[in-house]
Amino acid sequence: MFDELRVAKYRFTLQAGERGLELPAWKASTFRGAFGHVFKRLSCINPGEDCGACSALTYCAYPYIFETRPNHEESFMGGYEQVPRPYILEVPTDKQTIYEPGDLLSVNLLLFGKAIHYAPLFVSTFKELGEQGIGRGRKGYRLVHVENRDMKMGNHRTMFLNEENVTFHSPIVLTGRDIWEGAKSQAPEQGRLMVFFETPLRIKSQGIYSDNPSFPLLIRNILRRMTGLLQFHHDITPKWDIKNLILKSEQIQLVRKEVKWVDYDRYSARQDSKMKMGGIVGWAQYEGEVGEFLPWLRVAEIIHIGKNTVFDLGRTRVTVHH
Repeated sequence: MFDELRVAKYRFTLQAGERGLELPAWKASTFRGAFGHVFKRLSCINPGEDCGACSALTYCAYPYIFETRPNHEESFMGGYEQVPRPYILEVPTDKQTIYEPGDLLSVNLLLFGKAIHYAPLFVSTFKELGEQGIGRGRKGYRLVHVENRDMKMGNHRTMFLNEENVTFHSPIVLTGRDIWEGAKSQAPEQGRLMVFFETPLRIKSQGIYSDNPSFPLLIRNILRRMTGLLQFHHDITPKWDIKNLILKSEQIQLVRKEVKWVDYDRYSARQDSKMKMGGIVGWAQYEGEVGEFLPWLRVAEIIHIGKNTVFDLGRTRVTVHH
């Protein structure tokens, strides 16, 4: 079941227009908000109608990608407050806000399962968004290049080139089996792991957001996210031995951590208000029989974990110490 995960990664290279670009330090919220509106305009066949009452709900790209609804409310890990979306936007974390005319900016898009089919629509949306403008002053950009990233072999493939204005999509897909086999070849039975929290990690413990990334808490979140992605976007209901995995994870010790809480503000047009989206950044070191868990931590590097992953939160990186 782990094997059935399918992920495709795309890199969009944008070039600032003649007025440059002005973006916030945290770019994901700006791109996601503007991107959703354009995507809906390009894909919607009944503009102005509420998605929930639309006759095209079951086959329209927009509600599937941005307002994913469950066919059933429960998974074997319980109910979901929100069904996992089948995409992630990864943006630069360099805090650069001003881009001069001609400057380049790259944004990564990850698509999961059935959403990979819609990659050409994402290309059209990025092109349209560049013409519409983004950020302060709605300044434009040009979509220069899109490549499908080969996360296993490194043989990246051009999907779109501005000069040719043709989109070619024969997706290079990373599978759960690829991740599992790669991780197992690196995994020591006993040793130490370091997990770096590169963008704010929002995970709850006993109903409140936690700044203590215990190993069982991480594993629970990874299992939950993997379950949701497979169930809702691959039509697979996993039957992992959750209880046993959690029991084993409780034997892994958190030996050191250096984390801090970082808050980001996001404006929600739907709620017409600013929302706090904070989490921990930093690192934690774990010790014990870590080998069995390395594949799960490797998959977390790709799928992200915690809340608000579509905004590039919960991005992690793992190193192994033998």
